[in-house]
Amino acid sequence: MTSAQTMQPNEHRSGHPLVLGLTALLILAIGFGCQNRHQGRLERPSSLLAPYDTPQLWAIAPLANESGTTAVDRMTITDLLSEQLQQVDGVNTIPVNRVLLAMQRLGLNAVTTPQDARNLIVVLGVDGLVVGTITAWDPYQPPKLGLAVQLFTTASMPATNAAFDPNTARRATGETVSNPSTAAPIAQAAGIWDASNHQTLASLKSFTRGRTRLDSAYGPDLYLVDMDLYTQFVAHRLVEKLLRNEHSRLVAAPEP
Repeated sequence: MTSAQTMQPNEHRSGHPLVLGLTALLILAIGFGCQNRHQGRLERPSSLLAPYDTPQLWAIAPLANESGTTAVDRMTITDLLSEQLQQVDGVNTIPVNRVLLAMQRLGLNAVTTPQDARNLIVVLGVDGLVVGTITAWDPYQPPKLGLAVQLFTTASMPATNAAFDPNTARRATGETVSNPSTAAPIAQAAGIWDASNHQTLASLKSFTRGRTRLDSAYGPDLYLVDMDLYTQFVAHRLVEKLLRNEHSRLVAAPEP
């Protein structure tokens, strides 16, 4: 056996621990790098602020479906919109189930007129009621969702001395349930958020900052494959637009 042949096994044995050590160090470096990257990605999500001096209690009526498809779950979208309203600083909301019970008490299948909105505000004892409709819905890639809402508040209701007794409500017989003076929406917002539109995608990217699950392989794209998450994004932008319009109205309103 030559000297070269006798040295070869020793070279392998002496080099093997070195390779293992370098591999272990590399794994640790990658682990620490991923940990630091995840920690660095934690951001504060954007939040919304109500344009009022005092906290408001709002309710949202079940959204009507005018999307052209019966596959849409309007109650799920209503709940998700209510959640986004609840996250507004300065606004609290009541559960949608309570709104449904109040509508049942009034004999309402839906809120279709300003008078319906007024009656519901009085029965619920809230400061405001959001009424809206689903105008477009497509959960397939790229998703699309359209919503339109109106805001009725106690400030939009004419002053009246007439007593209101919800127990006398009889919608089926056309009986008048309150003073004939009607309310009017003080603010409204609408839009269609189509994920094939680059402006919508840019808005979605901004929204997901601070809201992305770090353990998701999809990253921000998770909002494009999960319709409930995409609905949260749309609801947030819709509420943002509604509050902006309400703020503009308050700024333009004359001093009392």
